[in-house]
Amino acid sequence: MGLKDAKEGKLLYHLTELKNLESIIDFGLVPRKILRENTVTFGDVADPEIIRKREVLGLDEYIPFHFHPYSAFDVAVKKTHVGEEMIYICITRSLARRNNFRILPKHPLALEECQLYDYDEGFEMIDWDILTRVGQNDEDARQIKMAECLSPLVIPVDAFQCIYVSSKETENKVADMLKQKGVIFPPPFITVMPQWFE
Repeated sequence: MGLKDAKEGKLLYHLTELKNLESIIDFGLVPRKILRENTVTFGDVADPEIIRKREVLGLDEYIPFHFHPYSAFDVAVKKTHVGEEMIYICITRSLARRNNFRILPKHPLALEECQLYDYDEGFEMIDWDILTRVGQNDEDARQIKMAECLSPLVIPVDAFQCIYVSSKETENKVADMLKQKGVIFPPPFITVMPQWFE
């Protein structure tokens, strides 16, 4: 999917380290607050300053997804975690809509107040012209391109639509892990997309 197709896309994207996948298969994608309250150890890819602000705003009660895999957050994480195997866990937007996940039309650090919107209202509030514009990377555009869809629910592996990986080798690791855990195909489908991890 290209950035220009983000509005019409069918998926939401959550970037994480491959080493987190075994726990995710066992327990689902879980909001950070629940993980911390239960002293679960996990590889955290987010910047500590951003995590602190998210906690203050109550956003650690949600699992964040982006509307495309090209956000400044994703780029920064991949640079910071060079050498770590990363994956994208994707769910369908229809799942998010049915369960009324919340939407932030801009990255939370860009907001004075953190106003969460119901899925449909929030989707319409996103500035899709800027979000889908290739090459516009001023600060405001970067914040808009990091609009988030937020799940208050634990998302089990059988709700995943697909997992994007960087290589055939990682694809095999993910497939083996799912098989060992008894996850039946399909979904989640596993797709190799090396350009998303460069």
